[in-house]
Amino acid sequence: MSHACATQSMSIITAYDSLGSGGLEHSLVQTQAEVMYIDPHLLKTASEPLKKSKVHTLIVNEASIFGGSELLEEFKTSHPKIKVMSFDDLCEAGQSEMVDPVYPEPDDLYCVMYTSGSGGVPKGVRIAHCNLIAGIAGLYTCVSDCVTHNDILLAYLPLAHVLEMALENLGYYFGGAIGYGNPRTLSDTSMRNCVGDMRELAPTIMPGVPQVYESIRKGVMSRLNASVLLRTLFWRAFAYKSFMVKHNLPGACLLDSIVFGKVREMTGGRIRFLFNGGSAISLSTKHFLSLVLAPMFTGYGLTESCANGSLGSPLEFTLHSIGTIPGSIEVKLVSVPEFGYSADTQIPQGEILIKGGAVMLGYYENEEETKTSFTEDGWFKTGDVGEFDTDGHLRVIDRIKNLVKLLSGEYVALEKLEAIYRGVQGIMNVMVYADSDHSRPIAVVMPNEASLSNMAREMDIDEHSMHSDPRIQEIFLKDLQAAGKRGGLSSAEIVAGIVITPEEWTPASGLVTATQKLDRRAINARYKSEIHEALKNA
Repeated sequence: MSHACATQSMSIITAYDSLGSGGLEHSLVQTQAEVMYIDPHLLKTASEPLKKSKVHTLIVNEASIFGGSELLEEFKTSHPKIKVMSFDDLCEAGQSEMVDPVYPEPDDLYCVMYTSGSGGVPKGVRIAHCNLIAGIAGLYTCVSDCVTHNDILLAYLPLAHVLEMALENLGYYFGGAIGYGNPRTLSDTSMRNCVGDMRELAPTIMPGVPQVYESIRKGVMSRLNASVLLRTLFWRAFAYKSFMVKHNLPGACLLDSIVFGKVREMTGGRIRFLFNGGSAISLSTKHFLSLVLAPMFTGYGLTESCANGSLGSPLEFTLHSIGTIPGSIEVKLVSVPEFGYSADTQIPQGEILIKGGAVMLGYYENEEETKTSFTEDGWFKTGDVGEFDTDGHLRVIDRIKNLVKLLSGEYVALEKLEAIYRGVQGIMNVMVYADSDHSRPIAVVMPNEASLSNMAREMDIDEHSMHSDPRIQEIFLKDLQAAGKRGGLSSAEIVAGIVITPEEWTPASGLVTATQKLDRRAINARYKSEIHEALKNA
């Protein structure tokens, strides 16, 4: 659809359904969009915002696997002035009345991409055609030696997200095949009477976000824990391969089919590379999956830079940093003295600034925000803190707004802590909370409900009160503290309290964004009293 619009010089606007009615209304009204393409199950969310917009035509994707076609008649009744047509109707109309292309100029607006809204009112990022082309070319410079037209990419992130848009277009560029999946149907464990998306497609390249990879690792661990013999054999093989890889010795790959073959079958058996984007992943999980499944490389980028920032290469694997800088941009670090970061030290640290062809035009109808986001000489201020290692690879330490000063005067980096604590076996997701009135942070966690229920049953605890039971909280807290110590955290970074939430953190619940990033404002608001109580008892 976006490529078709580009052939007619039409700009597109992307927005998440997780923005809610308010965010969707903001994007529709601000851009004065006239046509909307939508899955039918989202009609309920779009109904009220459309009444205040200039949309006169609605194109419905009736092939959506999520259903919702029963909402169509009700929508037509409540919106009589809006023309409703299916995607097939659109294709037939186009075939019966062909028009010549009206190609855009490089600087013409390609897309207004609205952010996921984790920081308040969503901002519309203005991306020109030349920005996206530069972004795709830049990413290709990092991976050109290791991808071919024979590769198969599993795509399951929202198409409204810049990472998915960039990866999909990158796949088209090098001639690979793309298969579409869904986060809820990726693995066999999430399906009944059929295999999951990974095994069905058997991709060679799999992009993902930390929560997906943590789920894969924890799934493997659960199977291992069922057998002492299997667990012993597995970890001995893991230690052997880790040693062989570390010292660049031959023979490590022999274990892939003998010991790790069953794990690889979970993803279809053909994975060559894993790619992590979106946010930081724990080093232990990256190391584990890189040895058991396939080498994992990491990317860093923003909507404002068309997903460009830094990208690792499978041929230049590094565990601790991300990778090199794409050819379409420049990156520099600027000292942030108030947080103790200096770009003039032997290992330079500071705020990451980006400049180049992949950087956006600015924010849509928001000159003030655009002005404050750029330096006078055109560098975009990311708000992220990073460092360069001795190989010139970039590593992201945290976001400036997620650096919190404790009562003791020490700063803690929330995302760094979350990447470590997320690896705890019984936890599906975690948000670390800290403020200047307390000397230690606490953790707000979404547990693995099945594991939690088993634990409660064994301890004769009522399932209705298990999330707030002090005995269960103590067990989870000790597991978190042990993970923090294993991860090398200081005493000020070890959580001192915990909140166990009974609610699943999904875009539908409003606690994470469409790309599984934490919505801190929403979580803090939803569990305000529980957080206050945990801080008081910490």
